Amino acid sequence: MDNQLDSSSEKSKGNEGENAPSFIQELLFNVIGLVSVLVLALILLLTWQGIQSTKNKHRNDVHQALDRATERLRILLRAAEMTAESAERAARATSLTSHNLRTVIEQSLSAFEQRPELSYLGIVLPNTGEYINLERRANGDILLWSLPGKRVDDPMTRNFLLTDDGFVLNEEALSDGYDARKRPFYQAALTAPAKGIWMSAYQWIVHFDTGNSPPLWGISYMKPLRSSDGQLLGVLDADLDLPALNRFLYSLEAEYKSKFQIIELGEIPKKIAGSGVNREPISLPESINSIINFEGKLYEKWSIENGQQQWVVSNRLSLPGGITWLIVASLDADFIEKPLRNYLYIIVLIAVLIGISLVFILKRIARRFGMPLAELEQRVLDLLQYDELLPDKAKKSSIVDSFRETHLLGRAVDRMAIVVKDVLDTKERESASLALKGAIFDSSTTAILSLDEYLNVLECNNACVRLFGLPREEIINRDIQTIVIAAKDNLNWPELLNKIGNAFYTLNGEHGPFDAEVRIAKFKRQNRQIFTIFINDISERKQVEEQFRYLASHDGLTGLPNRYLIRDRIEQAITHARRSQRYIAVLYLDLDRFKVINDGYGHNFGDAALVQIAERLCGLVRESDTVSRQGGDEFLILLTELQQPEEAYRVAENICRALDTSLNVENRKVYISGSAGISVFPTDGDTADLLIENADMAMYKAKDAGRNTVQYFTHKMSEETLLNIELENRLRTAIETNQLHLVYQPKYSTNTGEIKGCEALVRWQDPEHGAISPLTFIPIAEDSGLIEALGQWVLAEACLQAKNWFDKEIFPFRVSVNVSASQFLRQNLVKLTFKTLEETGLSPNNLELELTESLLAHDVKKVTEIVGQLRAAGIKLSIDDFGTGYSSLSYLKRFPIDTLKIDQSFVRDMLTDSEDAAIVIAVIALAHNLGFEVLAEGVETKEQYDILCEHYCDDVQGYYFSKPISASDFEAMLSNKNSE
Repeated sequence: MDNQLDSSSEKSKGNEGENAPSFIQELLFNVIGLVSVLVLALILLLTWQGIQSTKNKHRNDVHQALDRATERLRILLRAAEMTAESAERAARATSLTSHNLRTVIEQSLSAFEQRPELSYLGIVLPNTGEYINLERRANGDILLWSLPGKRVDDPMTRNFLLTDDGFVLNEEALSDGYDARKRPFYQAALTAPAKGIWMSAYQWIVHFDTGNSPPLWGISYMKPLRSSDGQLLGVLDADLDLPALNRFLYSLEAEYKSKFQIIELGEIPKKIAGSGVNREPISLPESINSIINFEGKLYEKWSIENGQQQWVVSNRLSLPGGITWLIVASLDADFIEKPLRNYLYIIVLIAVLIGISLVFILKRIARRFGMPLAELEQRVLDLLQYDELLPDKAKKSSIVDSFRETHLLGRAVDRMAIVVKDVLDTKERESASLALKGAIFDSSTTAILSLDEYLNVLECNNACVRLFGLPREEIINRDIQTIVIAAKDNLNWPELLNKIGNAFYTLNGEHGPFDAEVRIAKFKRQNRQIFTIFINDISERKQVEEQFRYLASHDGLTGLPNRYLIRDRIEQAITHARRSQRYIAVLYLDLDRFKVINDGYGHNFGDAALVQIAERLCGLVRESDTVSRQGGDEFLILLTELQQPEEAYRVAENICRALDTSLNVENRKVYISGSAGISVFPTDGDTADLLIENADMAMYKAKDAGRNTVQYFTHKMSEETLLNIELENRLRTAIETNQLHLVYQPKYSTNTGEIKGCEALVRWQDPEHGAISPLTFIPIAEDSGLIEALGQWVLAEACLQAKNWFDKEIFPFRVSVNVSASQFLRQNLVKLTFKTLEETGLSPNNLELELTESLLAHDVKKVTEIVGQLRAAGIKLSIDDFGTGYSSLSYLKRFPIDTLKIDQSFVRDMLTDSEDAAIVIAVIALAHNLGFEVLAEGVETKEQYDILCEHYCDDVQGYYFSKPISASDFEAMLSNKNSE
């Protein structure tokens, strides 16, 4: 009886669950309600967002348009000022008179044509009021006006039209008495500062006007031209009439899609540009008063005019001379932009269609899924008839019988318990596969972490443990934000997790900060969002990249910026100097005779010297300046923020003085001086390339001036440089084309008065330029490297000529040949000399080599060795121009030479300069005490000769005895001496 009751009770419960409401119906009704609410919320959100975005867009657009228009107006005004400055330079290049006034203004035509907005550019003479100006008309024609003022010799007023053939007379008439000195712009210029001022808008006088045209107004920039003592030389004016100003403003309106107005502030503000303004200013509308009375820097308001919403902003622009313009910009603004408004209409329409469609679709879905569910119900009922096969635990279901479908499906799920064991067996087989994947996971060098949606670490690999220095147990289940930490700013994890592609950060690791490349992968597992983070340590790669960038912009030997980096810094300095109205200077420094040292001692020695020089240069300039190595022995120095150009000269002098001291390189003491050229922005160039090129020219001029000097760039240098380049090219072919020849200057003994020898000197007769002085082409030969070939030719020619005279028994003396420092150190001089003597047949006793005193500053050991070999062969040696170079007794006593030649500069002035006389006497005594003979160069008078004889000078040469003469003349001189 009791069993029957329990069975009946369970059956009742089963029927109760089967009679519950349908899940599908409830779900469909809830979905319809939720979608309707979301669509309505979306429409409201898009509407609000459209209003705000439209408002912000118009506001930003009108602000941007105002800023750009203000800047363009500032550029326009500055362009007018620069045009006046260009005319000022042309005017100051000559004395302003009535005769050259038109020429001066025509020289400014190019600058005037480059300023299409400018209406007038003119100059007034203060003594007569004569006024010459350029006018640009609305159709683009350019006229040149000549207004005589009070000039009586030519009282005609004329204008000339610019054509392809120049200015052609267009109109002329007798002067109507117009005197520019009575006009407002001239009167204002009398008290204006030298930099010039702008005037308020005023009415202009229109010449040759028929009286039918409305008044013409404009604005003027005045600039007085004064001499150094303050005398007024003239008055410059650069003008814009109001139509030109309006045309410029209309171009801005078309470009920036906004309306602009310009109001000139003052006692009575007036509108000088904008809608309604033609040839003269107009009074202000009342709507502008609130803007004019605003005291701040920027005025902004949202207004409605003529039923149209507008954004209105204003800014003030101050002009030199106390004039202030109010720039007003306005932009029509819709409540919601039309495209966005149309978009909202479409959204609403779509929402309505979606609602209608949703009803039909859900209805069909209910019908479509109702039949499968009904069949599913039947199948579940069929399964439930085998309930006795289920374990007792499975039969006692705790499923909520809220819906019919879930009630039946819950009981069916119980039947699935019998397959769980099979599922577990499958998992065991899969675990073996997972172990293999884990081995691969842990062997990766990339740190890998898996995160859940709450940013807790689910898994990590061994690379992660090594990178962050934490045990795996401390990483798992921790918040990723406590493990992966940025070295500087906090990481924005939401942004990072949504980033596509690679991201780069500086993270903290076990050994400190490191550069990291981070990549995110996202996927879902069992409806859970899983993030996988891949972190690569790229510190070494970034260091290599940084090293490549450094090497691309710095010199590999000295570490100084290279030519590419210094050029970029010069361009930046030019941009800054334009804004700050300061000067910058470029110093081009070249080391004197460094090539000789480099070739004589070797490139390693030269490199060590360059490193020391670079360190010394960096210590001589400010931190804001830049020292760069151009290559070889050339350096470029950028000096910024100069108040006056003269500051660059002082810095260059300090550098040359600092370089003109000894360097201790590899336990050798050497002397290296430098020559510097200076170019200054803006006077010598307005680009980096031009400043560098001009400084280079000035440096070569410094070398020509005697080295170890400083020269400013002048435009004349450019012409000289071109000439030097031409002469260098011609000199390369001069030897082959027999343009060179030798002359000979005899040397006389003071004891016998007889010829003791001669000095061979090279001369150049160019077919186009004629005779070219050795003072011109010898430095070119030294700088270009031609000096070695030239010296070799001179040695061979002199030896050949001396052998010819010796064979004729008219020359039992020595011929002297000059040897340059470059030829001495770079060529194998001993081998070359012996070979030349062998080929010509001249005895070594008949040859004397004259060495430059600068050799004393080079490798003493090497020079002594070469001199010793030449002396051992019987060749005589002398030191030329003694006293002008590196005079050092400690060096002199170590060289086995025969003769000291006193430089002609001391001999020439010893009669008038007691110091030069003392030097000559001291050198004679010094040479004799050291066992040397003494020869004085440049003896031109008997008085000089007598003093030299009085102090026992051994030999002399100079114009007093003979100038350098040709070989044939010298041979005739020797023949005459022998015949006597």
